Amino acid sequence: MSDFTEAPLPVRNDLQDSFRHLWHRLAAPGTWWTGIERTAIAHVARAAYEATSPVAISSIPEPASVAAALLGKTPAAVTEELIDAWEQQGLDANHYVELVAIVAMVTAVDTFYRAMGLDLEPLPSPLPGEPSRTVPHPPAIKTKAWVPMVGPPTIPSSLSAVPAELEALESLHGPMYLSYEEMGDPAIQKGLSRAQMELVAGRTSAFNECFF
Repeated sequence: MSDFTEAPLPVRNDLQDSFRHLWHRLAAPGTWWTGIERTAIAHVARAAYEATSPVAISSIPEPASVAAALLGKTPAAVTEELIDAWEQQGLDANHYVELVAIVAMVTAVDTFYRAMGLDLEPLPSPLPGEPSRTVPHPPAIKTKAWVPMVGPPTIPSSLSAVPAELEALESLHGPMYLSYEEMGDPAIQKGLSRAQMELVAGRTSAFNECFF
């Protein structure tokens, strides 16, 4: 992965480490998708953001390709009815949750590169192996949220049906924003003040039509 020597500003070591870790995870088999499928999902989402015409990849089912493209380009257009329809077409909830995690984290890294004026990092070559198919205990169930979750339906537990992706999100969340522990500190400084960080976060959420 890039060492950011061409970046116009210094890039913190914790950010670089988290990006490298994510790229390695992306290439490896996940909980429900193989490495080939995971990198294909990332490719579809990235292509959808950058192009006007859809990209179909034979290594993932059609509903997964449609979901990845929509999440990559206009995530606010995803509805509970669409998720239910994709499930009826064979994209079950666990696979969908992992797909959401892949698209969200790759998009976060791509957005960072674009903001820095850098060429996007090439997607990694997939690694061999089979998905772990690990089910959380207690099991994830669907209540008031659109997908099954472990415990109350909250933003921090949104990926809890696939624990490995929830852990991966947390490892990226801290370097790119704040760790969950740091979020309780209103006086924290990480280049920006907490007030400045929240202003950026709020504006970004509004731009992305985040209803939360």
